[in-house]
Amino acid sequence: MKNAILPLIISPVIILIIPFLAKLDPHSQSPSKLEITARPNEYNTLEGTWQLIAAKLAHTSPGEAAEYTNESGVVSMKIFTRNRFVTLRYDRETGVLLGTGGGTYIQLGDEFTEYIDYHSWDSTLVQYPQNFTCTFEGNLFTQKGTISGGETDGHALEEVYQRVEDPFSEMKGSYPLLGSWKLLKWAPGEMQNAEPLPQDMEGFKIFTPTFFYAMRYRKTGGISSFSFGTYHATPDYLTEKVVSVGDLSAVGRSYTFSWSRTDKGFKQYGFIDSDQFMGYKIEEYYQRE
Repeated sequence: MKNAILPLIISPVIILIIPFLAKLDPHSQSPSKLEITARPNEYNTLEGTWQLIAAKLAHTSPGEAAEYTNESGVVSMKIFTRNRFVTLRYDRETGVLLGTGGGTYIQLGDEFTEYIDYHSWDSTLVQYPQNFTCTFEGNLFTQKGTISGGETDGHALEEVYQRVEDPFSEMKGSYPLLGSWKLLKWAPGEMQNAEPLPQDMEGFKIFTPTFFYAMRYRKTGGISSFSFGTYHATPDYLTEKVVSVGDLSAVGRSYTFSWSRTDKGFKQYGFIDSDQFMGYKIEEYYQRE
Protein backbone atom coordinates (compact mmCIF):
# COMPACT_ATOMS: atom_id res chain seq x y z
CA MET A 1 0.00 0.00 0.00
CA LYS A 2 0.96 3.55 -0.35
CA ASN A 3 2.89 5.04 2.51
CA ALA A 4 0.87 7.39 4.58
CA ILE A 5 1.17 9.82 7.26
CA LEU A 6 2.67 9.04 10.41
CA PRO A 7 0.52 8.29 13.30
CA LEU A 8 -0.03 11.26 15.22
CA ILE A 9 1.76 9.54 17.60
CA ILE A 10 2.41 12.59 18.76
CA SER A 11 4.21 11.28 16.37
CA PRO A 12 7.31 12.56 15.65
CA VAL A 13 5.59 14.62 13.64
CA ILE A 14 3.31 16.84 14.57
CA ILE A 15 0.41 17.75 15.83
CA LEU A 16 -0.21 21.12 15.65
CA ILE A 17 -3.75 21.61 16.17
CA ILE A 18 -5.28 24.79 16.67
CA PRO A 19 -7.58 25.39 19.33
CA PHE A 20 -10.97 25.07 17.82
CA LEU A 21 -12.17 28.07 16.31
CA ALA A 22 -14.73 30.22 17.71
CA LYS A 23 -15.81 32.51 14.92
CA LEU A 24 -13.75 33.58 12.05
CA ASP A 25 -13.07 37.28 12.01
CA PRO A 26 -11.98 38.06 8.45
CA HIS A 27 -10.58 41.43 9.50
CA SER A 28 -8.40 40.36 12.40
CA GLN A 29 -4.63 40.65 11.90
CA SER A 30 -3.56 39.06 15.18
CA PRO A 31 -2.94 35.36 15.76
CA SER A 32 -6.25 33.82 16.75
CA LYS A 33 -6.62 31.46 19.67
CA LEU A 34 -9.24 28.91 18.78
CA GLU A 35 -11.40 27.60 21.53
CA ILE A 36 -11.85 23.88 21.01
CA THR A 37 -15.16 22.45 22.07
CA ALA A 38 -15.41 18.77 22.94
CA ARG A 39 -17.98 16.71 21.05
CA PRO A 40 -19.81 13.59 22.24
CA ASN A 41 -18.34 10.50 20.59
CA GLU A 42 -21.28 8.49 19.33
CA TYR A 43 -19.24 6.77 16.64
CA ASN A 44 -16.53 4.13 16.97
CA THR A 45 -14.67 5.61 14.04
CA LEU A 46 -11.52 7.62 13.63
CA GLU A 47 -13.10 9.88 11.03
CA GLY A 48 -13.37 13.46 12.26
CA THR A 49 -11.22 16.03 14.04
CA TRP A 50 -9.38 15.37 17.29
CA GLN A 51 -7.30 17.35 19.77
CA LEU A 52 -4.49 15.69 21.65
CA ILE A 53 -4.89 16.01 25.41
CA ALA A 54 -2.19 13.67 26.75
CA ALA A 55 0.76 11.73 25.34
CA LYS A 56 4.45 11.00 25.43
CA LEU A 57 6.09 12.62 22.40
CA ALA A 58 8.38 10.59 20.19
CA HIS A 59 9.93 13.69 18.63
CA THR A 60 10.24 17.11 20.21
CA SER A 61 11.54 20.53 19.25
CA PRO A 62 14.41 22.10 21.25
CA GLY A 63 13.21 22.94 24.74
CA GLU A 64 9.93 21.07 24.32
CA ALA A 65 8.94 18.57 27.03
CA ALA A 66 8.42 14.93 26.06
CA GLU A 67 5.30 14.66 28.22
CA TYR A 68 2.40 16.40 26.47
CA THR A 69 -0.70 17.87 28.08
CA ASN A 70 -3.19 20.30 26.60
CA GLU A 71 -2.24 22.77 29.32
CA SER A 72 1.02 23.48 27.53
CA GLY A 73 1.55 26.32 25.07
CA VAL A 74 1.37 23.82 22.22
CA VAL A 75 -1.70 22.82 20.24
CA SER A 76 -1.79 19.32 18.77
CA MET A 77 -4.42 18.00 16.40
CA LYS A 78 -5.22 15.01 14.25
CA ILE A 79 -7.70 14.86 11.39
CA PHE A 80 -9.07 11.73 9.73
CA THR A 81 -11.05 11.89 6.50
CA ARG A 82 -12.51 8.65 5.16
CA ASN A 83 -9.11 7.63 3.72
CA ARG A 84 -6.50 10.20 4.75
CA PHE A 85 -5.03 11.40 8.03
CA VAL A 86 -2.91 14.36 9.09
CA THR A 87 -1.28 15.38 12.34
CA LEU A 88 0.19 18.71 13.34
CA ARG A 89 1.62 20.55 16.29
CA TYR A 90 2.16 24.30 16.62
CA ASP A 91 2.84 27.02 19.16
CA ARG A 92 -0.42 28.39 20.50
CA GLU A 93 0.80 31.99 20.77
CA THR A 94 2.98 32.45 17.69
CA GLY A 95 1.64 29.89 15.21
CA VAL A 96 5.12 28.44 14.69
CA LEU A 97 4.82 24.95 13.23
CA LEU A 98 6.51 22.39 15.45
CA GLY A 99 5.82 19.42 13.21
CA THR A 100 3.37 17.75 10.85
CA GLY A 101 2.88 14.52 8.97
CA GLY A 102 0.27 12.51 7.17
CA GLY A 103 -0.73 9.82 4.76
CA THR A 104 -3.47 7.24 4.31
CA TYR A 105 -4.95 4.74 6.76
CA ILE A 106 -7.23 1.73 7.11
CA GLN A 107 -9.35 1.07 10.21
CA LEU A 108 -10.62 -2.43 10.95
CA GLY A 109 -12.57 -2.44 14.20
CA ASP A 110 -10.26 -1.51 17.05
CA GLU A 111 -7.11 -1.67 14.91
CA PHE A 112 -5.79 0.67 12.24
CA THR A 113 -2.71 1.05 10.05
CA GLU A 114 -1.19 4.33 8.91
CA TYR A 115 0.83 4.55 5.69
CA ILE A 116 3.01 7.64 5.91
CA ASP A 117 3.41 9.88 2.87
CA TYR A 118 5.43 12.66 4.53
CA HIS A 119 6.87 13.46 7.92
CA SER A 120 8.53 16.73 8.93
CA TRP A 121 10.84 15.20 11.55
CA ASP A 122 11.74 11.84 10.06
CA SER A 123 10.98 11.36 6.37
CA THR A 124 12.41 7.81 6.45
CA LEU A 125 9.15 6.71 8.10
CA VAL A 126 7.49 6.72 4.67
CA GLN A 127 8.94 3.25 4.21
CA TYR A 128 7.15 1.69 7.17
CA PRO A 129 3.43 1.01 7.83
CA GLN A 130 2.48 1.88 11.43
CA ASN A 131 0.06 -0.43 13.26
CA PHE A 132 -2.01 0.77 16.22
CA THR A 133 -5.03 -0.06 18.33
CA CYS A 134 -7.81 2.47 18.90
CA THR A 135 -10.08 2.50 21.94
CA PHE A 136 -13.15 4.75 22.13
CA GLU A 137 -14.69 5.89 25.40
CA GLY A 138 -17.12 8.79 25.52
CA ASN A 139 -15.63 11.56 23.42
CA LEU A 140 -12.09 10.21 23.82
CA PHE A 141 -9.96 8.01 21.58
CA THR A 142 -6.74 6.33 22.75
CA GLN A 143 -4.10 5.31 20.22
CA LYS A 144 -1.53 2.70 21.25
CA GLY A 145 1.24 0.89 19.44
CA THR A 146 4.94 0.69 18.69
CA ILE A 147 6.66 2.74 16.01
CA SER A 148 8.19 0.72 13.19
CA GLY A 149 11.36 1.98 11.50
CA GLY A 150 12.92 5.41 11.40
CA GLU A 151 14.77 7.18 14.18
CA THR A 152 12.29 6.06 16.84
CA ASP A 153 11.98 2.40 15.85
CA GLY A 154 10.54 0.41 18.75
CA HIS A 155 9.27 3.51 20.56
CA ALA A 156 6.04 2.76 22.47
CA LEU A 157 3.27 5.18 21.63
CA GLU A 158 0.18 6.04 23.65
CA GLU A 159 -1.88 9.13 22.86
CA VAL A 160 -5.24 10.29 24.11
CA TYR A 161 -7.42 12.50 21.90
CA GLN A 162 -10.67 14.34 22.43
CA ARG A 163 -13.19 14.62 19.60
CA VAL A 164 -13.87 18.21 18.52
CA GLU A 165 -15.75 17.54 15.24
CA ASP A 166 -18.05 14.67 14.29
CA PRO A 167 -17.30 12.22 11.46
CA PHE A 168 -17.58 14.13 8.20
CA SER A 169 -19.81 11.46 6.67
CA GLU A 170 -22.36 12.21 9.42
CA MET A 171 -22.33 15.96 8.94
CA LYS A 172 -25.61 17.69 8.37
CA GLY A 173 -25.80 21.11 6.78
CA SER A 174 -24.00 22.86 3.96
CA TYR A 175 -20.27 22.17 3.76
CA PRO A 176 -19.56 22.08 0.00
CA LEU A 177 -15.79 21.79 0.46
CA LEU A 178 -15.86 19.21 3.25
CA GLY A 179 -13.33 16.39 2.77
CA SER A 180 -9.98 15.79 1.09
CA TRP A 181 -8.93 17.19 -2.30
CA LYS A 182 -5.94 16.31 -4.48
CA LEU A 183 -4.04 19.23 -6.02
CA LEU A 184 -4.01 18.55 -9.78
CA LYS A 185 -2.42 21.70 -11.19
CA TRP A 186 -1.52 25.23 -10.20
CA ALA A 187 -0.28 28.59 -11.50
CA PRO A 188 1.41 30.30 -8.52
CA GLY A 189 2.97 33.74 -8.59
CA GLU A 190 3.71 35.02 -12.08
CA MET A 191 3.02 31.71 -13.80
CA GLN A 192 0.39 32.41 -16.48
CA ASN A 193 -1.00 28.97 -17.25
CA ALA A 194 -1.82 26.29 -14.70
CA GLU A 195 0.42 23.24 -14.89
CA PRO A 196 0.59 19.88 -13.10
CA LEU A 197 2.82 19.67 -10.04
CA PRO A 198 6.43 18.56 -10.59
CA GLN A 199 6.71 14.77 -10.90
CA ASP A 200 8.46 14.48 -7.55
CA MET A 201 5.74 16.38 -5.66
CA GLU A 202 2.22 15.71 -4.36
CA GLY A 203 -0.33 18.12 -2.95
CA PHE A 204 -3.72 18.03 -1.24
CA LYS A 205 -6.07 20.12 0.87
CA ILE A 206 -8.48 19.08 3.62
CA PHE A 207 -11.54 21.02 4.74
CA THR A 208 -13.30 20.10 7.98
CA PRO A 209 -16.41 22.06 9.04
CA THR A 210 -14.05 24.57 10.70
CA PHE A 211 -10.46 24.05 9.58
CA PHE A 212 -8.40 23.86 6.42
CA TYR A 213 -5.07 22.06 6.05
CA ALA A 214 -3.03 22.46 2.85
CA MET A 215 0.12 20.48 2.06
CA ARG A 216 2.63 20.03 -0.74
CA TYR A 217 5.30 17.41 -0.13
CA ARG A 218 8.07 15.52 -1.90
CA LYS A 219 7.48 11.88 -2.71
CA THR A 220 10.58 11.13 -0.66
CA GLY A 221 8.69 12.31 2.45
CA GLY A 222 9.95 15.87 2.87
CA ILE A 223 7.65 18.90 3.17
CA SER A 224 7.57 21.65 0.55
CA SER A 225 4.73 23.91 1.70
CA PHE A 226 2.18 23.91 4.54
CA SER A 227 -0.65 26.07 5.86
CA PHE A 228 -3.36 25.56 8.46
CA GLY A 229 -6.20 27.65 9.80
CA THR A 230 -9.92 28.25 9.82
CA TYR A 231 -12.19 29.15 6.94
CA HIS A 232 -15.64 30.29 5.86
CA ALA A 233 -17.14 29.43 2.48
CA THR A 234 -20.05 30.98 0.60
CA PRO A 235 -21.25 29.82 -2.83
CA ASP A 236 -18.69 32.12 -4.50
CA TYR A 237 -16.01 33.05 -1.98
CA LEU A 238 -13.65 31.28 0.39
CA THR A 239 -12.06 33.20 3.29
CA GLU A 240 -9.14 31.54 5.05
CA LYS A 241 -7.68 32.77 8.34
CA VAL A 242 -4.12 31.55 8.89
CA VAL A 243 -3.24 29.97 12.22
CA SER A 244 0.06 28.30 11.31
CA VAL A 245 2.26 28.60 8.23
CA GLY A 246 5.93 28.80 7.32
CA ASP A 247 5.68 32.56 6.66
CA LEU A 248 4.94 33.80 10.19
CA SER A 249 4.02 37.28 8.94
CA ALA A 250 0.87 35.69 7.50
CA VAL A 251 -0.29 34.23 10.84
CA GLY A 252 -3.51 35.87 11.95
CA ARG A 253 -4.25 37.33 8.52
CA SER A 254 -7.33 36.50 6.46
CA TYR A 255 -7.38 36.03 2.70
CA THR A 256 -10.47 35.86 0.51
CA PHE A 257 -10.46 33.83 -2.71
CA SER A 258 -13.02 33.14 -5.37
CA TRP A 259 -13.83 29.48 -5.86
CA SER A 260 -15.90 27.60 -8.40
CA ARG A 261 -16.65 24.02 -9.29
CA THR A 262 -14.85 22.38 -12.22
CA ASP A 263 -15.44 19.09 -14.06
CA LYS A 264 -13.20 17.26 -11.58
CA GLY A 265 -13.49 19.32 -8.43
CA PHE A 266 -12.98 23.02 -7.73
CA LYS A 267 -10.76 25.98 -8.60
CA GLN A 268 -9.42 28.45 -6.02
CA TYR A 269 -8.17 31.86 -7.18
CA GLY A 270 -6.97 35.01 -5.45
CA PHE A 271 -4.01 36.90 -4.02
CA ILE A 272 -2.17 36.95 -0.71
CA ASP A 273 -0.09 39.64 0.99
CA SER A 274 2.53 39.08 3.66
CA ASP A 275 6.03 40.29 4.43
CA GLN A 276 7.37 37.48 2.27
CA PHE A 277 4.76 37.42 -0.51
CA MET A 278 3.27 40.73 -1.68
CA GLY A 279 0.40 40.48 -4.13
CA TYR A 280 1.21 36.81 -4.72
CA LYS A 281 -1.27 35.00 -6.97
CA ILE A 282 -2.85 31.74 -5.89
CA GLU A 283 -4.53 29.66 -8.63
CA GLU A 284 -5.11 26.01 -7.79
CA TYR A 285 -7.22 23.18 -9.23
CA TYR A 286 -8.36 20.32 -7.01
CA GLN A 287 -10.10 16.97 -7.50
CA ARG A 288 -11.97 15.18 -4.71
CA GLU A 289 -10.08 12.19 -3.33
